[in-house]
Amino acid sequence: MAITLGSKINISVFMNNFSDIMINSWDYTVDGSAFLVTPVQIAEAWWNHVKTAYRGIFSSTYGAVFRSIKITELNNLAGAYAEYNVPLAEQAGTRSTGSTEAMPPFNAVGVRLTVGSRVTRPGQKRFGLLYEADQNGGVLTSGVVTPVNTLMAVMTASMILGAPAATIVLNPIVARRDRATGFVTADQPVQGWLTNGRVTTQNTRKIGRGM
Repeated sequence: MAITLGSKINISVFMNNFSDIMINSWDYTVDGSAFLVTPVQIAEAWWNHVKTAYRGIFSSTYGAVFRSIKITELNNLAGAYAEYNVPLAEQAGTRSTGSTEAMPPFNAVGVRLTVGSRVTRPGQKRFGLLYEADQNGGVLTSGVVTPVNTLMAVMTASMILGAPAATIVLNPIVARRDRATGFVTADQPVQGWLTNGRVTTQNTRKIGRGM
């Protein structure tokens, strides 16, 4: 099923860290001029657009593996859905940490998406898989903050996709969803981001909470 101009979509990154599954989700409004593409082509083009920065925040030695990119059309029970498998050569992180001492899996870098009104809450993101060398007394070092900020500069800007979905434009949004249906009831553009300078936690990754 085709994704059309004005569609609200969710793109989710699925990763594995050994036996743990990690998911980060991003919402967009679709714009552009060419729509003779499939959802899986949009997912592939999105990955091609973000993969260098995304792989750059995860260590090449921790064990994290990018598995797939899932795309879902929102507000349509019969809407488009597809999954793109990340190529083997692009599955590992690329960041060099200078350390082999990993922090607990629930420790993370916290990022707040900034918005222009109270129509929705600000969005929140967590990026885990930190090393002890990534912090000093709980304060994050530039070795991890810089690549996270590089990624967020990509993720908060409008994306003009290339092949195989050239000229498709994805505009990042923060969406409010109905708890019962999952439908988007309000949304607004992402205006920027704020990176927390201290180590934070992702509660869903704590033993007994989400693991």
